[in-house]
Amino acid sequence: MKFPKLRELKEALTAVFSKRYTSRFPFEESPAPEGFRGKPFPDDEWCMGCEACCEACPSEAIIIEDNIKESKRIITRYWDRCNYCGQCEEKCPQEQPGVKLSREYDISGYSPDEMNIKQEFELIVCSKCSSFLGTLKQLQTASGRMGPALSSSSPDMLLARQLQTTRPMPGKAKRKEITRSDIFTFLCPVCRHEVYRKEAGN
Repeated sequence: MKFPKLRELKEALTAVFSKRYTSRFPFEESPAPEGFRGKPFPDDEWCMGCEACCEACPSEAIIIEDNIKESKRIITRYWDRCNYCGQCEEKCPQEQPGVKLSREYDISGYSPDEMNIKQEFELIVCSKCSSFLGTLKQLQTASGRMGPALSSSSPDMLLARQLQTTRPMPGKAKRKEITRSDIFTFLCPVCRHEVYRKEAGN
């Protein structure tokens, strides 16, 4: 047919002058509905760097790096790897989730560094063998849950509560022998058992 049908012409003109059915994203905001599972963001008030979310993540979108020399733990959450399943939020052992899924869904950017978010925690290490015990905030949280009476029976909990971070100084030779004063430093279970065994004379 040489000329379009009148009905088709009418529909075309109606579509041109009608209100848009779709949003103008990214030029205008297009908020996600309630219950939408978007980019996970950590809650610094509740997150204690305990690794629970990392263990629960099925897509390995949460990477934990422990720097024993600097006594530092870095947690990196990669949004471009996340499948937004919500396991990190659900498996958090805190009273309030230390990480929460937001309603943000835009993960576009100009560099890979824009596709992740990092957290840094102070790491507590054994003063004898330098193995890590956990983050300072993790020990403080456990001490708070146990209460002053119970936590005082653990030197590590007591030291964490008093914000005393005893660590071997960089470049300083460690004493090989174990003495009674080592009880009042951060120790892993194996080294603490050795201290108690020596204290008892066995």
